[in-house]
Amino acid sequence: MKIIMNLGVALTLTVAAMTISLPTTAGGLDDATIVAIFDQANMADIATARLGAKKGHSKEVRELAKMVATDHMGVQRMGRELAAKLGVLGTPPAGDGSWMAQAEALGMLDRLEGPAFDAAYLKYEVGYHTAVIDAINTTLLPSIENAELKALVLRVLPGFEHHLAMTKKTADKLGVAY
Repeated sequence: MKIIMNLGVALTLTVAAMTISLPTTAGGLDDATIVAIFDQANMADIATARLGAKKGHSKEVRELAKMVATDHMGVQRMGRELAAKLGVLGTPPAGDGSWMAQAEALGMLDRLEGPAFDAAYLKYEVGYHTAVIDAINTTLLPSIENAELKALVLRVLPGFEHHLAMTKKTADKLGVAY
C-alpha cells in the first residue's frame, strides 16, 4: 500500500510539473505557443488513455480510457487542421518539460497492475484534466488572439470537463479517492 501511496504522490507531482512550463498569468503566450500546448495536451492524454485502455483492470477504466483516447484524437485532429489552415506552426514554450514529465508518468503507470493501476490511472486523469481545464481558463483563453483558435478551444472545453466528470464518477464507483 505504501508503494501505491508514494506513486500517487509522484503522479500528482508529475501532473503539476506538466503545467509548470505555462506562465501563471495571461500574456506572454502567442497563438503558435498555444497551438503547441493544446496539441501536446491532447497527445499526452491520448498516450495515457491508450495505456489505460490496454492495462485497465476494470471494465469501467478500460471503457473510460477508450472514450478519452477517441475524444482527444478527434480534438487533436481539429486543432491540427485549424493550425494548418491558419499557417501556424506550433512552438512549445521555452524550457518546456512536459514531455519528460509525461514519460515519467507513463513509466510509473506502466509498472502497475490490477486495481493499483486503475487507482493510479484515475487519480492521474483527475489531476491532469483539472490542471488542463485550469490552464485553459486562466492562461490559454485570455492569451489567444485568433478568433477561430479561441472558438475551437471554447468548443472543446466542455469535452475536457466531461472527461473530468466521468473520471470522477468512475473513481467514485470503484472507491478510488482522488
